[in-house]
Amino acid sequence: MAMHLEFVVLGPPISNQQSTPNGKANLIAWRATIAGAAGPLWAKPLLTTNLKAIIINFYAGNKPSVDVDNMSKPILDEMQKIVYDDDRQIVQAEITHVKIGSAFPIVGASKILVDAIRAGAQFVYVRLEDPADPFPLPK
Repeated sequence: MAMHLEFVVLGPPISNQQSTPNGKANLIAWRATIAGAAGPLWAKPLLTTNLKAIIINFYAGNKPSVDVDNMSKPILDEMQKIVYDDDRQIVQAEITHVKIGSAFPIVGASKILVDAIRAGAQFVYVRLEDPADPFPLPK
């Protein structure tokens, strides 16, 4: 599987479901942050093939600040027309919350991810890669 793009965004993710003026302003700022992280890293033509998205929220505190579905939508929507043509190209996704400070092996992990983990601040890791083909059914 080829990796196409990966980046880290500092801070907690913002849910797509915002009803207050302040919440909507935070969502607009979050989308701009995503675009600001992805845009400079992508100078190629828009991808037109199927993709797999990996989004990991490394959160602080007792529980994540957002649900996984509400966390992923603004990220995937914002990368549309920057990295890929249509968010329907995302045919596979791994969307996960991990508490900062949790124990996990880092052998083989990407440098950008390891560096962000070592920094110890809350962040969101985003990666686009080719989907598994054929798709492996759960065992």
